[in-house]
This record gives sequence, C-alpha cells and structure tokens, in this order.
Amino acid sequence: MTEVSAPSASQVGLVERVREGWFNGKTGELAPGVRIRSSHTVVDVGCGDGGLIGFCAGQSAEVIFIDRDSRRLAATEERIRQSPARAYRAIASDCDPIPLEDAIADLVICTEVLEHVPDPAAFMRELIRVTRPGGRLLVTVPDARSEQLVAATAPASYFQEPNHIRIFTAAELRNLVQAAGLEIESQQALGCFWSLYLTLSWLTTDPAADSGIDNPHPIPDHWTRLWHEVQAHPLGDRVRESLNELLPRTQAIVARKPLAGSARAYTASAMS
Repeated sequence: MTEVSAPSASQVGLVERVREGWFNGKTGELAPGVRIRSSHTVVDVGCGDGGLIGFCAGQSAEVIFIDRDSRRLAATEERIRQSPARAYRAIASDCDPIPLEDAIADLVICTEVLEHVPDPAAFMRELIRVTRPGGRLLVTVPDARSEQLVAATAPASYFQEPNHIRIFTAAELRNLVQAAGLEIESQQALGCFWSLYLTLSWLTTDPAADSGIDNPHPIPDHWTRLWHEVQAHPLGDRVRESLNELLPRTQAIVARKPLAGSARAYTASAMS
C-alpha cells in the first residue's frame, strides 16, 4: 500500500483560509466580498511570500508588490512573472513612506504589518494615500488573544523590533481604521489553526535551527494532523467557527476610502 504523505502546516493553513472564504477562484474573491477584476490595480504593502498578490495576479490584475526583504521579494517576482498579471512591479522598500504616487490602487493589501511599525496611524495614512477614492483596503493583524498564547512559548525577541512591537485587540484595530477616515465594510476573525500551531512550534523550536514555518517536531506535527482531520469532518466547519470566536490568529478588516470632491464620479459599484 502506498503511504500518503501527511499535510504540512502550510497546506493545512491554506485549506483553513479557503474554508474561511479566501482565495475563491470561482468568484475571484481574494477575501470574502473582495472580488479582484482584471481592470484593477492592486498594491500589496509587505507582500511576504506573495500568496495574496499571487492570487490577484492570477485574476489578471495589475499588481504592485513591496517588501523590504529582497530575497522574498525576488521569489514573489519570479512567481508573478509566470502569472497572467496584466502588469507588475516589484519594489524593495521599508515603506516609510510608500514609494508610490497618490491614488494609484483600487485595492491596497496590508497583512501582518501594522504590528511591526512604531506609528500605525501614520502608516495607515500612507496606505490611504495610495488608495483611489472609492477604493478598498484589506488590513490584517495578529489577534491579541493569539499573541497572548504565543507569548507563553515564544522568545522575548518575538515582541521586540523588528518583530511584533504592538498588539491589537479587535476593537483597537477597528478604531484605528475608523479614526483614519475609512468606512469599514467587514471584520473577520480567522486562522485559529495558527494560534495553536505557532505556540507549539515555538515550544519545540531550537533557537539555533531554521526549520521555517513547517516545524518537523512531533508536537506541532500532531496538531497539524489533528486539525487536518477535524477540517475533513462533516462538523469541522462548526468547530473552526467556534474556535475562531475564542482564539483567532488574525483580525481582518475590509474598508473603503470615501469618495470626495470630483472623485465621486469614480463610483463604488465599479469596485465591487
């Protein structure tokens, strides 16, 4: 009998995200309610491994992706080069300020970045500056409850520069976005798999080793296998939804930049 290889944490996490309504290839939705069109220009500030901007490129949008990590930026650029993106730009920058002209993007993506910056309000102003009136922003941060759990096993450096120097509750993120003048369309708590996985991964990680996101130690591996089986169960979605209410890894907000002045001709319906 052929042995079926166990899923990696990355694979299980992706399945969870898809079940939460992200990366919907049938509808073209990057996240629930955020449909990507080929006519869109999408900017990803802090693109990381390029998963989100890669989806947008797959919908034939024009994509601009920025990161200060040149290695990850190069890997993302190679991925985008082979996509059907209408056009693309890769920019190496710490985004202080964002090296783009005003009002360029139909959608600005900023995931897991605000917890790293010393002045989130100023950073939000930059994100808004490069968004077109009527355009959207997709912003995520680690949830405070997850960060509290991860703190039980993570090293002190996890909460020091250049890592996580700020922790957001769901309300604090919402207040930050609203104070910036944006109209919140939705807020979602998600990613409970990662809350426990990261805690267990730090518990079993040798600080001198570089095992990456998929820790091969039996403890986080057992959790990965267990969650894979839970997700395959007919009631798995109920378990995931309940756990996301209690211990989500991520808070995600979709917000819109208001129309103003002559920009009112740029209708919100064109962005839907």
